Amino acid sequence: MHEHTRAPQDKVCAYEYTVRRGDSFYLIANRLGIPLRDLLEANSDINPARLMVGDVLCIPTEEDDKPQAPIPETPLEPEAPVVPEEPPEEPFPEEDLDKPAVDESVPCPDGSSYTLQPGETVADVQLKANINRHTLQNANPSTDLDSLSAGQVLCVPSANRTCPAANTYTLQQEDTIESVALRLNTSLSALLRANPCLAPSDFTAGRCIFVP
Repeated sequence: MHEHTRAPQDKVCAYEYTVRRGDSFYLIANRLGIPLRDLLEANSDINPARLMVGDVLCIPTEEDDKPQAPIPETPLEPEAPVVPEEPPEEPFPEEDLDKPAVDESVPCPDGSSYTLQPGETVADVQLKANINRHTLQNANPSTDLDSLSAGQVLCVPSANRTCPAANTYTLQQEDTIESVALRLNTSLSALLRANPCLAPSDFTAGRCIFVP
């Protein structure tokens, strides 16, 4: 763990922002309406992948708009086509924070594909799509959700899946740990592993146990 980082005093900051649970550089930039690139440059001493609750970020001041070039007095030649200026590139496309950006390049029949942006984690995707981890993991079985990287594409289902209920059994008066293992067609060791908080003497009448 590292100590909470404070914004350097020699930087020109509009104000300081304290990182909260679930924050990332991308979400903070969108929430505050500032370019992600400016936020990263103003806090270059902080690793985006190691942003922690309590870190203090420098929120940079907005630069004044540059004056537009004066319009030439001499009119353009009629035969010279006027080429419109291309708008400046945005660091990332603006999007609704409540919905993940759609990437149709990866098949996802039960939902839509989503490309991770720099600094995003699986929690950011869950917050945007209102999806539970069980559903996300089932839709991406070969993906380690704890080791995601920018540019990685996930399949985000349109609806949550219900977690399967664990099999349970309530011990009867005549039951013993040996007879239960025999009745459930399992071994004593498997039964004890499935109930790690129970000692063999805890398998008494009325106790609800997990079935391996």
